[in-house]
Amino acid sequence: MQKILNFREYFLNPKGIKIVPTSNFKRATPVEALFDQSVVLHRAEKQLEKNVVAFKLQPYKYSLNKPEIKQYFTRLYGLNVDKVNTINYMGAIKRSPKGGRYREKDFKKVYLHLNEEIEPFFQKIEK
Repeated sequence: MQKILNFREYFLNPKGIKIVPTSNFKRATPVEALFDQSVVLHRAEKQLEKNVVAFKLQPYKYSLNKPEIKQYFTRLYGLNVDKVNTINYMGAIKRSPKGGRYREKDFKKVYLHLNEEIEPFFQKIEK
């Protein structure tokens, strides 16, 4: 009698290749992947605390996690990062002039809590 395959086995792995994990530990992020990120300073509309700076990163699966973000800013800019908060945002759905719809890019917003105070120029948009 023929074995019945479920959806995942048949469509996502048609040749039946088994992945054998060699270790239970996560692999370390290579340095090239760590510094290959687009980090943009985001000056918020609302007033932030004196030691908080906001940045925008690439979305979800391409982005860095909190320990990697802390390591990134410590290594590259020499900042003393105390705490990292992150928020994932989905891009807004907009209407195009031609009648169709499109979605803006997703992004991750990062709030860095530093040990020292920051100039107000880097925090809030002045009107």
